[in-house]
Amino acid sequence: MKTKKKSQIAVIGSAGKSDYKKRGAASARMEALAEAVGAGLAQAGAIVVTGGKDGIMEAAAKGAKDAGGCTVGVVKGPARGTSNRFTDVEVVSGMEASGMDELLIAFMSDALIAIGGGAGTLQEIAIAYRNAKPVVVLDTADGWGKRVPAYLDLRRTVRIRRAKTPSEAVRLALRLARS
Repeated sequence: MKTKKKSQIAVIGSAGKSDYKKRGAASARMEALAEAVGAGLAQAGAIVVTGGKDGIMEAAAKGAKDAGGCTVGVVKGPARGTSNRFTDVEVVSGMEASGMDELLIAFMSDALIAIGGGAGTLQEIAIAYRNAKPVVVLDTADGWGKRVPAYLDLRRTVRIRRAKTPSEAVRLALRLARS
């Protein structure tokens, strides 16, 4: 008998103050949006995948844990025990430099939801796009949600969708992950 697998949805976006010392860190408003997205995904039975750090990643994992869900954090470096306290499963990339964690997050997810974000988020969006993975951007947050176009190139591999609310982002990501 074949068992039905849970959807794995990545919540990507702005890191916290540990990465951005002066500006660019996730705001309290963005973290509240991420927490609502994480809770909505968990309530729908999805596994929440993040980069395991603070900011959007920690907020989404907290929302998922508070709703009784399961969380996965893909972390840089060779050591376990570096993810935020709301991460159930750590996937250690082994890489000190950026790149491998973004690749793993995109590949292991059925869809991605972006909230804000910097260069790492853009990298995850581009990897997902190149591999025809659905991406939903919450366009009420600063960062790539405000700037990323519907298509990244003329091939129009996959349309990047926009959502106005956390619940709309969750619904869209889950629907697109199943199609």
